[in-house]
Amino acid sequence: MVEIQCPHCDEDVELENGVFGLFDCPHCDEEFAWEDDEDVSNEHTTNPPVISGIKIGIGIVGIVLILSMIILLFVVWSAMSSPLTTG
Repeated sequence: MVEIQCPHCDEDVELENGVFGLFDCPHCDEEFAWEDDEDVSNEHTTNPPVISGIKIGIGIVGIVLILSMIILLFVVWSAMSSPLTTG
């Protein structure tokens, strides 16, 4: 027997070894899926983290803004440090 927690009510549910599929929780009557007899808490440690497109986009926008500020500061500094010529 394997003992897992229902993802809906967090109560312990016992399943036979080697079974997988859809099951009804005997405590809350909600349906849940069980894929194999391994501990489901290992899913987060074995799968690499996925970086979403939104995070990549935010990073690119941030880099562009920082580079724009550096260029703007350089242009302003250059204009202020050059001698003024009068005609």
